[in-house]
Amino acid sequence: MTRIFQISLAIEAFLNVVGAAPFVLYPEWCLSFAVADNSTTGTPNVPPSSALLWQVYGVLVLALTVPLILCIPNSKAVAEKRRIVFQTLIAGEVFIEALLFQHISKPDESGFTPTALILSAVFLIPALSWHAFATYVNPDLMQSDEESLTKSAKKIR
Repeated sequence: MTRIFQISLAIEAFLNVVGAAPFVLYPEWCLSFAVADNSTTGTPNVPPSSALLWQVYGVLVLALTVPLILCIPNSKAVAEKRRIVFQTLIAGEVFIEALLFQHISKPDESGFTPTALILSAVFLIPALSWHAFATYVNPDLMQSDEESLTKSAKKIR
């Protein structure tokens, strides 16, 4: 079971890097699909401050990917490390979802299109679901094989 979890961590880290790289390198392009059209020109106008904040978001995604990568190899107390990383990610995802839902209810005040807000909220749900499932529903997934064997041996005694 540990191997499956390690592979899922590697896949998540890979997707984070692939997804965040355009945020950092091409923020205006990324935001051009999400920013509401300018009422006078009819085209998206991405302010430099928004592009900078989008890059900051991309860098934070990359920074939070580092602990995921560090939790891939089995080590002492790896389950505890994975649990802390996943709880941190859950907290961030819950706060981002709350913020997105707040703006979905008032899309005119956000500067983003309603579609972009809804898609952002929807695309975050699988990661949040996976992190919550592994942390709270089936935490044994996070254990190394050695920890699982030790736990099983203790139960038998």
